[in-house]
Amino acid sequence: MSIFDPVYRQKNIGGQITRTLFHIGQAVKNIFWDKSRLEHLTPAQVKSLLFITYTREDAITIGNLARYLTCTPATASGVIDSLERKNLILRSRDPEDRRRVHISLTAEGVRVVGDIEDIGYEIEEIVREFDPQEQKILEKLLLAISEKLMEKGLIFSGDICTECCFFKRDRHLGELKPHYCENLHILLSEEEICKECPHFKKTLN
Repeated sequence: MSIFDPVYRQKNIGGQITRTLFHIGQAVKNIFWDKSRLEHLTPAQVKSLLFITYTREDAITIGNLARYLTCTPATASGVIDSLERKNLILRSRDPEDRRRVHISLTAEGVRVVGDIEDIGYEIEEIVREFDPQEQKILEKLLLAISEKLMEKGLIFSGDICTECCFFKRDRHLGELKPHYCENLHILLSEEEICKECPHFKKTLN
């Protein structure tokens, strides 16, 4: 019994769907490799730059990056080292907590991200060919698959604060950081809640 067995797939639609998802995954991998080569980077380096760009600053840690890349912290640290040698990121110590290291993009890093952040547009163009109702159905089904895979620890996903069950809007109305995270016990600005957080947990409807 194998999804790569054509006879099995003919009798099992689940096998056919799974094989198709494998093919889509391979296409995504190829897209990352093609884009990475343009900047003489690896896919892991590209993913790390995007993680740094679109993740909330307080959540940009080696541990969270390792979860994002599905690798060990040592491997994630090696990726950061390589990006620093390429002058794409900058590491600095938090003056209030010397144990904490801030990771940010350099000017060259910002330029590179500008060139690579359109990754996936080929797939998005195909999805846009479906009518809105078909897109909604596809989104629902793929989200359901993603949630099951997250439960098994096979993929990592984050999202913005506004859809998170820990998010409390305007807890301190009038302050520079009026919003509050009940999970991390921190205040958040309007800009910060529009970036992804690895601690995201979807609000139950």
